[in-house]
Amino acid sequence: MISKIIRAVATTILCVICSHVNAVRSPEAQALLDYLKSIYGKKTLSGTMANVNWNTNEAQWVYEHTGRWPAQNCFDFIHHMSSQPNGWIDYSNTKVVEDWHSAGGIVSIMWHWNVPAKNGGEYAFYSEKTDFDVRKIFDEGSSEYALMIKDIDQIASYLKLLKDKHIPVIWRPLHEAGGRWFWWGKDADACKQLWHVMYQRFTDAGIDNLIWAFTPAAAWKRPFEDGMLYYPGDEYVDIVGFDIYNVTNAQTCYDDYYQFLHRQCPDKLVAVTECGNMATMSSQWKAGAKWLFFMPWYDYGRTKDPASPAFTSPEHGNSSVAWWQDAWSQDFVLSRDQISY
Repeated sequence: MISKIIRAVATTILCVICSHVNAVRSPEAQALLDYLKSIYGKKTLSGTMANVNWNTNEAQWVYEHTGRWPAQNCFDFIHHMSSQPNGWIDYSNTKVVEDWHSAGGIVSIMWHWNVPAKNGGEYAFYSEKTDFDVRKIFDEGSSEYALMIKDIDQIASYLKLLKDKHIPVIWRPLHEAGGRWFWWGKDADACKQLWHVMYQRFTDAGIDNLIWAFTPAAAWKRPFEDGMLYYPGDEYVDIVGFDIYNVTNAQTCYDDYYQFLHRQCPDKLVAVTECGNMATMSSQWKAGAKWLFFMPWYDYGRTKDPASPAFTSPEHGNSSVAWWQDAWSQDFVLSRDQISY
């Protein structure tokens, strides 16, 4: 009981410290957020996910098959490893992100956060593959706490490179925590504290170019409300979104997903932060689901190599060319060349 009281007091103190932090943003981030608010409910931003980590392969696939670039590209720090300064790839090389931004695209980044795996494995982010305990975020003397802080600070250094280049970022950390399939979702209070600690350390590092996006999820056969137990608080979040897969009924997308987020977070922008095999955008908009943006997940085999024969196919595991053509036929769907902020 005493430990729970201490945790609650610590979280409250940190909330007070951070309560006004997100009122201060870089001019570029504020301009982007103002733009997002201005189009919300009127237009929706198209988006694509990098193929695994640090590329625009999916966006290129959409362009080559439809003649239009998606408005947003999401990158991933999935190949960061704490044991190596630059992980499996060099995230300090931001050229691909800079090029996307220079071409007029919106940049978003997420983080499949790898930690030491169990049973002799090297790194993992799935709960079943690691014994890493997120609750150690409350124990500043633990090795887990030290690793989390080390990783947060390393990721901060990459984001700082983008800030220094005046690139705003839609930042989506600790996604789908409520599903509990990722290690950061094993405990709701600890996950929220981890978000708060990350937020504060980024702020202390002068990283003010971020727009923060939260994605709830629920474990299999559990109600969506379970995912909101992980919500870090209004003062830490700008966008809320669902990851929607294999929901082909537009009315369901509206009733069960869009409306849920609006009820839970009525003052936040609502987006489809990931999707695959989802109802067409035309039918969803007609049903009332006026998402801020949508983001189909990548098809690894289709777009891992733009020079491969597979890249020429109009089929896709999550969003075929036909699905994209439906989206482009709607005047509310914005492509990269239509962004203005």
